[in-house]
Amino acid sequence: MARDARASIIHAAWDLFRAKGFEKTTVDEIIENAGTAKGTFYRHFQGKSALLGTLSDLFDDKYHELERQLDPDSSVVEQIGWLNVEFFDYIERSVPVELLSALLASQLNPRGDRSLVNQERYYFAIHRKLVARGQEHGEITTDISVHDIVRLYAIEERSMLYDWCLHQGAQPLVGEPTRIVAETLERFVIKS
Repeated sequence: MARDARASIIHAAWDLFRAKGFEKTTVDEIIENAGTAKGTFYRHFQGKSALLGTLSDLFDDKYHELERQLDPDSSVVEQIGWLNVEFFDYIERSVPVELLSALLASQLNPRGDRSLVNQERYYFAIHRKLVARGQEHGEITTDISVHDIVRLYAIEERSMLYDWCLHQGAQPLVGEPTRIVAETLERFVIKS
């Protein structure tokens, strides 16, 4: 029940952030859109700024949705590449660059939110599962651990997101950035 209330607040907040912007959205509007009480809001979040870190929750929700759409007949490498393209497209269409920038900046503060590197995130779970499957099927090298491959891959994806934010979203995320991420994964593919 508490998880549902938290999720409702997160989704209501991000709907408002997209529609009105972070600065113009009030806590009262978030509470109203979530259909929750003020006490419930403050039980989960200290304030509106605390919701910036929840963007990673939305990202994981998107990965759950995308996983259900994976083509079981494609290779693991193709599946990971497809996830990257679909996810970057989602960010480009749905996440205001200033809010992603704020999330990425918060990750650099030693006392701030560290949600993007939390190994418990579904992002890491799905990539570990796919890389392990790729190793089992002989598609991906076993000379490097699943953990290290996923870590390097995640670093590359994050670097493309940081670059997109540095350029204020002026360059597309789908295109050269997805090609660069794919090249990172190719380093671990076993050539036939």
